[in-house]
Amino acid sequence: MLRWKYSRPLLAALLVALALAPMFTSLPLGKPGLQQTLAVAFIWGALALTYDLLFGFTGLLSFGHALYFATGVYVSCILINHEIVSWWLAAIIATVASGVLAALVGAASLRTTGITFAMVTLAFGEAGHVIVGRNFFNLTGGENGIALNADFVPQFWIGVVNTKYIYWTALLALIITYLVIWWVTESSAGRVFAALRDNEQRVQVLGLDTQKFKLLSFVISGTLAGMLGFVMLIAAGSAAPRFAESSVTIALLLMVVIGGAVTRWGAVLGGIFYSFASTRMQDLTQQESFKSIPEWIGGPIAEPALLLGLIFIFIVMFAPGGLSGAYYRLRMKALARKHS
Repeated sequence: MLRWKYSRPLLAALLVALALAPMFTSLPLGKPGLQQTLAVAFIWGALALTYDLLFGFTGLLSFGHALYFATGVYVSCILINHEIVSWWLAAIIATVASGVLAALVGAASLRTTGITFAMVTLAFGEAGHVIVGRNFFNLTGGENGIALNADFVPQFWIGVVNTKYIYWTALLALIITYLVIWWVTESSAGRVFAALRDNEQRVQVLGLDTQKFKLLSFVISGTLAGMLGFVMLIAAGSAAPRFAESSVTIALLLMVVIGGAVTRWGAVLGGIFYSFASTRMQDLTQQESFKSIPEWIGGPIAEPALLLGLIFIFIVMFAPGGLSGAYYRLRMKALARKHS
């Protein structure tokens, strides 16, 4: 994979700029609306990266990743609202619970392979959605979900004037997720993950237990998804059944493909782009000027999923490898011209 010697300094500069920008109210990022939008986008970018560890780096097509994300949202919200533990301990318990659930689901699902594996993970994910939708033990609030009790969390996360703290929390969660997955994928275990993706039989010939490494990838991604579930609870202010829907996992798959699988920054970029574009498209359809568009045009455009689906199709057709793949191809062409 091509590396640019200035990439790390530029990344550090970008992070510093993103962290400092909310402090200046004259800048666009000084506005609470954009801070909230980007905070949610950062969470989705990090969540897409956890899915990329499964799909892009290990080659496991799971359709139940939303289950661990929703577990982080609901477990932390229930623990906080019922004053069982403090908010920070609730976050830790929710993260661990998601990891344990991922270990149990992974142990059962990895007995199968291929499309059967994908369907089994989908079944577990749908079971989780049904549980929260049916108001399990009168704890999940059913279809209405449960609102986070603002009295039991730090007040710097509450109110429009404090949106920048939610923004910083989401950015920190993204950085932590990226660093953990960078460490994992650059380790010896990460190399085994890549080998499993490329040719599992060769790994078996080497005498390695492929199931254990697959399960390890499953647990790491599920645990990080649970942590991000707590951050989403802070950003959204409630736990809702939509976080457990299978459409969440499908959206994560689209994010990874759009950004580029097997590249960490590509998955993050795809997640941020998908989330930001979805929000902006919804805002666009609410404007008065949009109502003057003929129904046969405005109707389809009013569905962000349609436009994002078209973007996905174009990327698959004309930019295999996603946005990151297109970037690396352009760099290769530039280098070829330079040395020719």
